[in-house]
Amino acid sequence: MTTKNTSYNLEFLDRFTMMLTDEQIRRLSSFRVLLFGVGGVGSAVAHMLVRSGIHDLRIVDFDDIDVTNINRQMVANSKNVGKLKVDELEIQLKDINPCTKITKYPLKLDENTINEINFDCDYIIDCIDDIKAKKLLILKANEKNIPLLSSMGAGNRMEIPEFKIADIQKTSYDPIAKILRKFCKEQGIKHLKVCFTTQKALKFDCKTIASVVYYPINMATIITAEVINDIIN
Repeated sequence: MTTKNTSYNLEFLDRFTMMLTDEQIRRLSSFRVLLFGVGGVGSAVAHMLVRSGIHDLRIVDFDDIDVTNINRQMVANSKNVGKLKVDELEIQLKDINPCTKITKYPLKLDENTINEINFDCDYIIDCIDDIKAKKLLILKANEKNIPLLSSMGAGNRMEIPEFKIADIQKTSYDPIAKILRKFCKEQGIKHLKVCFTTQKALKFDCKTIASVVYYPINMATIITAEVINDIIN
């Protein structure tokens, strides 16, 4: 297949870029995405973004890979347990496209570390499960007027996934969304785009959150589709 006349277009993207204009390809290659959390949802989002032509990706996560991550996190495998997620994810993403610019922030997001992150970006994706950190991101994105897409709950569910993209005020059932709806109202934040499900979580007699591979991966697919279409349109 003949590729389009652009300095960035690579052969591995041909099956995607054949549907795009030169301007849309340019937007994908120039967009700077800041991704928080590279676990079950976030690591899959990172893979799909790079496989879709995102050339500048910043990833934020403090955690090491645990053996229990292997069942659902694309960053995890039997050979990298104990290693830092952002380091291992960078290796994987560079194997997909060596030209991708990966900026790593191996830190836990809080009131102090947020100042260590460069928010000079075009889009923020929140795939973290810490409520306090999510609130910080909402405030920062609103302050800087950067588009933000935030993931809600994806654990303790195993039926066929059903996810929606909506404003936070139109969510229901999700306990994380309930907290953030109240927070946004208190802060006077009128809009927050989120990915959520109305499928009820299973209840267990322990604090550990259960997860099956296809649920967070499906959420990641919906998030990535929304982001890519936001960018090219």
